[in-house]
Amino acid sequence: MSDKKQMTLLVTDSGLGGLSVYAGMAARFADDARYNRIELVYFNAWPEQYKGYNHYPDPADRPRVFHNALAAMARFNPDHIYIACNTLSVIYPFTRFAQETKIPVTGIVGHGVQMIYNALAMDSSACAVIFATPATIHENSHKTALVEQGIAPERIITQGCLNLAGKIERTPFSDEVKTLIDENAAQAAKNLKNAGSTVYAGLCCTHFGYCKDSFENALACHSGRKVNILNPNKAMIDAACQGIIAGGSPQISMDIVSRVTWEPSRIKAYDCLLSKISADVVKALKNYRMDRHLFSIDIE
Repeated sequence: MSDKKQMTLLVTDSGLGGLSVYAGMAARFADDARYNRIELVYFNAWPEQYKGYNHYPDPADRPRVFHNALAAMARFNPDHIYIACNTLSVIYPFTRFAQETKIPVTGIVGHGVQMIYNALAMDSSACAVIFATPATIHENSHKTALVEQGIAPERIITQGCLNLAGKIERTPFSDEVKTLIDENAAQAAKNLKNAGSTVYAGLCCTHFGYCKDSFENALACHSGRKVNILNPNKAMIDAACQGIIAGGSPQISMDIVSRVTWEPSRIKAYDCLLSKISADVVKALKNYRMDRHLFSIDIE
């Protein structure tokens, strides 16, 4: 990259989970001396108010809808698209956009796989629990990639957390969220029969990072082992911000767009979650742009 240029980066997720990645990038880039101006776009790819990608009965419809969303993202002329969503990262290779675009696109699944691989390769007695949505677990992308890299399958426990991402999306501080995390940690712990003294917990849903302490405490309690959290959100931020030259103060613009509405209570909750990371992102969220024509959901 040449010095003092403008850069546009776009982060997408189906909901608010990926805002942790977006806010982390905003905080890091605020000190980057390489650019005069940085445009950060957060594109909510959730398709319908009460219908997400996993609600489409025909799995073939999911990449078609996501292709439409990606085509709309391209109109922002991003230098890079970051898919801060494990489900959408798994869908992406099956989109027509993936075959046609010249825009660099990075999914978060690869970051999660690399983090888990590095941890298990360094600690041969440890096991890892992959906490994710049932859809991500069903695709089995993380475990398949880890086994292909030589990790024994019995060292990888997968736990599909039904409804948890949605609950965190709506009420991240609720007792219901804590209960669901505890129940999933207890179930995962039952499968850690031959694990060593340390367990790595891969939070392979961008929403789960908001509750990392609850995951750590619950899994430690139920397994009786030391638990180390692996958060791919952080790895994606690190990769996106690699090469930052500190000491600058670029002009940063933020645009958060969605074709569905977010309730005021939900925005208030994410104000609490993100305010310490980036007050500017919180301000942008409160002023997000709702556009029902942001992208087409026509799958004919």
